[in-house]
Amino acid sequence: MKPSLSLGGLIELLDRSVDLLLILDEGERVRHLSSLLESECGCAEPERNGCAELRDLFGTDALAAFREAMPKAASGDRGVVVYWKPDSTSPPIVFKIDFAETEDGPLYFFRSNRSTDISDFSLKDDWEKMLRAKELACLYSVAEWVQESKSIDEFFASFAKYMAPGMQFPDQVRIWSVYQGQEYGEKPEGGNTITSALSVSGETLGKIVIGYEDPAIDVLPEEQKLLDEIARFLCLALDRKSLATTLEVKAEELEGVTKKVAGLEFQIEARTRELEKEHKTLAKVNTYLDQAHRGFDESKRTLKTMFQAIPDTVALIDKNLEVVMTNQSEKMAGQVCHKVLFDMDNPCLDCRLIKISETRAPVTVEMKHGDKFFEVHALPVFNEEHEVDGIIEFFRDITFKKVYEQQLQQADKLASLGQLVSGIGHEINNPNQFIRGNIKIIKQALDDILPIVDEYQKSHPDLKIARLKYDFFREHILTLVDDMGNGSERIKRIVQSLKSFARKDEGLLVDTVDINNVIDESARLVHNQVHKFADIQLDLAPDLPTFEGNAQKLEQVIINLIINAGQAMPADHRGLIRVSSEKDGEYIVARVSDNGSGMSPSTAKNIFDPFFTTKRARGGTGLGLSIALRIIEEHRGVISAESEIGEGTTFTIRLPIGDREEAASE
Repeated sequence: MKPSLSLGGLIELLDRSVDLLLILDEGERVRHLSSLLESECGCAEPERNGCAELRDLFGTDALAAFREAMPKAASGDRGVVVYWKPDSTSPPIVFKIDFAETEDGPLYFFRSNRSTDISDFSLKDDWEKMLRAKELACLYSVAEWVQESKSIDEFFASFAKYMAPGMQFPDQVRIWSVYQGQEYGEKPEGGNTITSALSVSGETLGKIVIGYEDPAIDVLPEEQKLLDEIARFLCLALDRKSLATTLEVKAEELEGVTKKVAGLEFQIEARTRELEKEHKTLAKVNTYLDQAHRGFDESKRTLKTMFQAIPDTVALIDKNLEVVMTNQSEKMAGQVCHKVLFDMDNPCLDCRLIKISETRAPVTVEMKHGDKFFEVHALPVFNEEHEVDGIIEFFRDITFKKVYEQQLQQADKLASLGQLVSGIGHEINNPNQFIRGNIKIIKQALDDILPIVDEYQKSHPDLKIARLKYDFFREHILTLVDDMGNGSERIKRIVQSLKSFARKDEGLLVDTVDINNVIDESARLVHNQVHKFADIQLDLAPDLPTFEGNAQKLEQVIINLIINAGQAMPADHRGLIRVSSEKDGEYIVARVSDNGSGMSPSTAKNIFDPFFTTKRARGGTGLGLSIALRIIEEHRGVISAESEIGEGTTFTIRLPIGDREEAASE
């Protein structure tokens, strides 16, 4: 037998009748899914060619509920599916189930309306969800029976069958109804009961009483709430049936009116013909309007595409400082500009809208937000009265440009510092040469004079020199002279180190590098800067082989690592910086370790990136470690860091000993 319904006709009919619609075939393949259901259930949009399946739309629990309901619907039983949104306490969706044979084969129809959602439905656990699901199923079963029953007597005769499944113990429940003196069901005897009155047009005509066979079973408050809800819509249905009876009486009165209406039909037909002519004229106008509308939509899409493609941030801001439109995120619309663009609670101090409202002219400013710099171009937007109604702003990130300019300034400063250091070193070296030479002469003179004074002191035991007893003077004078000589030599070495550090670097790797000398010179240069925070301990392996490289560049790397270690020390205790060297196979290994505050994994991951710094407020540029990485790579070496919060950081440098040309050929 050929099916009497077409699938297209069913879908068109149901889509107009319900908000949420899902159609499945016997293989659980999706034949239709309404757009509202996609949004309501959080499902991914399925393909429309019918290849999506039920298991692609719902989780395990919901899938089981749908599958359990399908064979019942096919056998003619009435049922519902209560669908809970995953990980949500929002109201469930209750689907009614239908089954039909169509020209495309057997199909299952799951339908629901937004109005069927239950409000104030925040549940705490799965038990409450299960209990409420039973109540919902009971509600809809009773509601459908109200619609299907042909008389009040027929409804109450079967009411207990539909009400019992909603109770906690369906097999033991007793349900008794009385309406207009007629009794239905089995009246509960003893135990706790719940009651709800049946009132129609303000008059109480009956009641429903429910209890359990076992007097030890207490009736739940939720069951009383369910009974009250069912009684409420039952009273409405009874009221409508009463109204229908009244309408039958009025039907006779309407018959006379119908005759009068028949007389007007001729006039209506004539007027209809006139309206048809006007409709044809309007249809032509509507065609022209549709063409214009399509052209407008196309232009709108083109402009929106161009707007979104602008790389800089663009924001249209009204006179209330609210974002009207932006190319970054539609979520910004309707919020105040200083909050969504800069995360500030108050307007910018140099608010462009205020300036433009006063001057009516464009404004260009540079501003800093956090670690970033922006160049902002603001243009006025005028209304029909040519008053400033808002502004449109273009934000360009110029952080790299600003940092680059700062680096150029820093480079100029370093160049000037190099010239200054060279000049100061020359000026210090000259008088220091006199000191060194004179100390040698003084020491030789003392070696000659002291024996003579020793003999003199034997006959003059109270002899004092420089107001010191001679014995004390004799014991310490040579030590003092040696200390002056050592100090003069130290001045010489410091000046040599400064001049070497300030010397113009040609960038060639042609020096014969002794890593121990590089470490020793670096530690001497930064001693005064670091000793306020930490002690420097050198642990250098003796007789390390030399290698070809650039000593000045490597010295720059070691200096940077020691300074960073000193700055990482916490304020509450003095730290220790350990610098070591050793030979490991064909590599020279240098390590700079500290017991400072350490780094987080995210910080350690980015420390070698250009312009990344945690010391921006103290003048850090973020280039020190990136330059160190480049220098070590120029030497064909590797630099790495290991750090732990609260424990400290260790930087390890591995430099190959072999010839560069041999390594390159390999």
